[in-house]
Amino acid sequence: MTPIPAYAAPLRAVDTLDVRRHGDDLELVARITVDGKEPNLRGHFPGQAVYPGVFVIETLEQAMREAANARLRTVRSVRFLAPLLDGDLMVLTATAKRIRDGWEVIGRAVLGETTTAKVRATFEEDAE
Repeated sequence: MTPIPAYAAPLRAVDTLDVRRHGDDLELVARITVDGKEPNLRGHFPGQAVYPGVFVIETLEQAMREAANARLRTVRSVRFLAPLLDGDLMVLTATAKRIRDGWEVIGRAVLGETTTAKVRATFEEDAE
């Protein structure tokens, strides 16, 4: 396993990432298997690890950092629709449209055929 990138520490929220470019726009597919033994999941919830909604947003953040060197500016909307539990494979697909000062991103997280979350966010170029 590769080391966790500095921007992701202490949480690795992407196991694999596929990126396709369409002109200036991007299509991303990020995957993460929920690990109930992950220290960041302790106590969320005792006896049944649940992947917190904020970690879904972190998955999108890490995918955009890797694909476009962009960081989260604003979460415009988010809906959490179903839980992700220990052992579940979350697949987050997102379309990133280039805008004047960054990216407009629409993402959808699924577990099999079930939509677990929807998110709309804006990202800005990372100056670092």
